[in-house]
Amino acid sequence: MNDYVAIDFGVGEELKEVEETLQRSVRSDSPILTEIAMHVIAAGGKRIRPAICILAFKAVGGDPRNMHSAIDAAVAVELIHSATLIHDDITDEGEQRRGRVTAYRKYGVHNALVTGDFMFVQGFKYGQFLSPESIRIAAEAYERLAEGEMLQEQWRNNPSIPMEEYIKIISGKTASVFSASAQLGAFHGGGNDEQIEALGSYGTYAGIAFQIVDDILDITSDSNTLGKSVGNDIREGNMTLPLILAMNDGVDRKLLSDVVAKRNKPRELVENAIRMIRESRCVPRSIAIAEEYVELANESLSVLEPSPFKTELERLSSSIVARAR
Repeated sequence: MNDYVAIDFGVGEELKEVEETLQRSVRSDSPILTEIAMHVIAAGGKRIRPAICILAFKAVGGDPRNMHSAIDAAVAVELIHSATLIHDDITDEGEQRRGRVTAYRKYGVHNALVTGDFMFVQGFKYGQFLSPESIRIAAEAYERLAEGEMLQEQWRNNPSIPMEEYIKIISGKTASVFSASAQLGAFHGGGNDEQIEALGSYGTYAGIAFQIVDDILDITSDSNTLGKSVGNDIREGNMTLPLILAMNDGVDRKLLSDVVAKRNKPRELVENAIRMIRESRCVPRSIAIAEEYVELANESLSVLEPSPFKTELERLSSSIVARAR
């Protein structure tokens, strides 16, 4: 269960403003473009990145009169993030995202691609109101995201992936945007270099934990709770932490290797792989590793003065792992 979806972490009003700004930002003179973008935005998602951005702003003592800058940064990040998800769904042939039909399935590949491009541009359009340093932070994050996606593609259907390569992949494709969200919030809150760096580390570790938990849920959850088909990563040949641990622990390595290596995977083979991983100790071990990254995330906050917002950042990262239990 995505426990933190219903939690606002003390920034509910700001997140409401983020949501309203997101919806305004995707209105276009083209009705179909607006409709598709609204379809993507209306799916909601967890808005965990905007929450991190706003909490980081407050945790460094940001002036409430400058909150608009943190909200603009959060909106820019969320728009660009949504654009990457549209493109991900096309390349991964995903049928559902957050419990809704994916944009390309509903509106066609061409229209979805154009909408993804539109939302990407809108994200940087909001970025124009920010400083050059903000744009640098965001641009570097999405550069790392692209590198992470390419590295994942290089290891697709390859059962011999080392653990360090897996961490490198998720550090790029997921954690980089968490890190940027935290850095942007701290920067616009007037944080010093040490605080900005520390919050960037917090975002990186929290993002790694988030992706590990997503990997776990792809094995342990069901399609109604997950909002998409279970076992997608195995079908697509993406190496995930539970799968890597299972193969290293000798959980019928031959069968798992065959599943990973096959381009077109029979449903029964995928279901057998999921069952074996569920029955092994690899899921609890994956949860334990995610918890270690949450601890690292919260340790990164030691440079901050005690405050309700620091506490909420700690609660947010801890809630990530709670989803997998």
